[in-house]
Amino acid sequence: MIFQLQDLDKAGSELLAGECRSCGWWQGHDDGWEHREAESWADSALETFGGWGKLAISDDELMGMIQYGPAGLFARAGSFACGPVSSTAVLLTCGFVTGVGFEPIRKSLVMAALAELKERGVETVEAFAPRDESATGECRFLDAGFLDDCGFYAVRGSSGLQLMRFELGGTLPSKAPRQKTRRRILERIKRASATPAPAAMCEAADSAGRVTICS
Repeated sequence: MIFQLQDLDKAGSELLAGECRSCGWWQGHDDGWEHREAESWADSALETFGGWGKLAISDDELMGMIQYGPAGLFARAGSFACGPVSSTAVLLTCGFVTGVGFEPIRKSLVMAALAELKERGVETVEAFAPRDESATGECRFLDAGFLDDCGFYAVRGSSGLQLMRFELGGTLPSKAPRQKTRRRILERIKRASATPAPAAMCEAADSAGRVTICS
């Protein structure tokens, strides 16, 4: 698969499906939000943080998305019993891929996000995930098994959700196998920091920034 990574910002959001653009669930709007509300939120996000995610694009078609930003941008993050998110952490909220067999793209998006956030000096990235793996059939959460594979570890859980964390700096207080996973991922992030965006954290990229990963 060959694709390019693009920031999720006002221009990038136009590539999302209508139901995704109108979904403001993480921002606290249960039944969606009006265009002016979405515009106001986007302006605030851009001013305080910048782009709020990553997109994977191939031939002008969307292949996957990951959304993230400071927890303060996402009102929903403060409503979970297993919270709150660390005050200095960036929160991964939701993500998806658009086709069967695209799962490697989702991991590339998360790895690209981690690489960028490390360059920006972020030390901690967190995410909420359902504790029951059978309850992950929708895009509002990233599943715990996937996050674990990306190097995250569970911090605490309550009411069917658990808070998971990836520490870009410092020491991970966990078992040796997870330590090895984290070191491997951090080494990939270190290597990726020398690669021009949007190729960060993906398997290979050509001079035009196109990314190729093995399916």
